Amino acid sequence: MKKKSFLKGLIVFLSIMGALFVTGLVYVFLTNAGGLNTFISVLGLVKTQSLYDIDNSRVFEGAASGIVSSLDDPYSEYLDKDTWQDLKIRLDAKFGGIGVYILQDNQGRLKILSPIKGTPAYKEGIKHGDIIIKINDDSAVGMSQDEAVHLMRGDPGTQLSLSVYREADGKEHTFRITREIINVPSVEAKVLDSADQIGYISLNQFGTRSAEEIKASVKDLVESKKVRGLILDLRNNGGGDFDVSVDIAGVFLDGDKVVSVADAQGNEKVYRASKGKVNTAMVVLVNEDSASASEILAAALQDNGRAVLVGKKTFGKGLVQTVFPLRNGGALKLTTQKYYTPAGIDINEVGITPDYVVENKDNDSQDRQLEKAVSLIKKQIY
Repeated sequence: MKKKSFLKGLIVFLSIMGALFVTGLVYVFLTNAGGLNTFISVLGLVKTQSLYDIDNSRVFEGAASGIVSSLDDPYSEYLDKDTWQDLKIRLDAKFGGIGVYILQDNQGRLKILSPIKGTPAYKEGIKHGDIIIKINDDSAVGMSQDEAVHLMRGDPGTQLSLSVYREADGKEHTFRITREIINVPSVEAKVLDSADQIGYISLNQFGTRSAEEIKASVKDLVESKKVRGLILDLRNNGGGDFDVSVDIAGVFLDGDKVVSVADAQGNEKVYRASKGKVNTAMVVLVNEDSASASEILAAALQDNGRAVLVGKKTFGKGLVQTVFPLRNGGALKLTTQKYYTPAGIDINEVGITPDYVVENKDNDSQDRQLEKAVSLIKKQIY
């Protein structure tokens, strides 16, 4: 049994090494014999001298995780089998959980972007901006976003204890939330003002179906409901699939440059929108929690003069992650590229400044950002 477990662990480690070889990082091991000898020595001492028995597969998974952690990159992560499956389920937008979008901020804190309307988290009173402190009995300090998502998932009907810190009142709050099957809609679309023919589309994430949902919503608003202006709401959208952001840009741009990427070797690639844009007046809403794919789309629309941006400066995540599936059923999520806006700007840790900076006040039901977007659309229409 121990031999089988050891071989399984070795396969995990070699899978990681194979992925690292592809990206060139195995060079570290080949040029640092001392480091490799240390690893082998520690492994040997643990196996022969430790008072406690250990699971060999966990030893190698820990080594794999340590390799990635040494990059000091919050976006790169070794995903075990369960976590990788959870991530794929999240992209498919159907799962058992409590119904929240979360984001890891620049301080490493796990923050609630927004509870999804109608879900258990929404009904229990979870709010945008809540900082996650504890999930059940596990402290969220140092926890990755994917780990948190995995812990919040579970069978429908089971309970989750979620403790958060709410900056608005300076207090900690603990919620007992019963999980449900969460069907996440990527898009919410409606006619905001029928008299002035203004359409509104809120994009919650960049998932596998998001591009098709956007296309269908735009077609319905423009062709069926005859709107003359569109407001695209990317507030509290933490991003998602890179390629989906390019596909969605193609709905509003006509062959224009969307984004360019460059890797560590200096190789560059330019992504352009497909042909056939929708010709309507347009305003995009963003805030400090619009990140990653949201920033790609917002910058593409701003830099190409297709839309003006309203709201607050965006999060500032200008990095692209590639997922490498591994033989053990897990995966390696690795930052492999940096991206630049069509104007050639690196927005990483900087963000995008809106054309019109407007701030919504806490505990104020008035949406000043949306009101500004409506006024700008009317000026474009008339």
